[in-house]
Amino acid sequence: MTLLASTWLGLAVLLCTFAWFSKRRVIGLSLPFAVCLAALAVYLPTGSPRFTKPPAGDYTVVGADIVPNVGIWVLLKEGGNPPVFYRLPWSAAQGDALQQAMDGAQGTGQGPHVKIDGEGGEAYDGDPPTVGNPPKTPEVPAISIPAG
Repeated sequence: MTLLASTWLGLAVLLCTFAWFSKRRVIGLSLPFAVCLAALAVYLPTGSPRFTKPPAGDYTVVGADIVPNVGIWVLLKEGGNPPVFYRLPWSAAQGDALQQAMDGAQGTGQGPHVKIDGEGGEAYDGDPPTVGNPPKTPEVPAISIPAG
């Protein structure tokens, strides 16, 4: 984060210096706009989630991080477009639905699908998680040290 702030500060100082030496009011008055654009240009490629909601459509969930009572960070891919990183608001129902869809799609090589209606609602679909897996057999230790 320090590198990000330092880069933005460097761009702002460069723009201010240019405006000071050019002695033109247009540049001086447009400086705050230019500094905000520079901050946005530095912020967007950092891998931070988008601050907007995803538009309505059908997406494939490439990856997700569900943090209870905080939020849902999800990487969504629509068709042939590159994936986009979003932060969705926390909801216990949506978190459970996403986790079940991800569990059901595990091992298939493809993520679950999500349909976003544009009004803040998401509907995840995918195979239900497997139930009734046979219990794992305990591993036998390679070395046994007698208690003594």
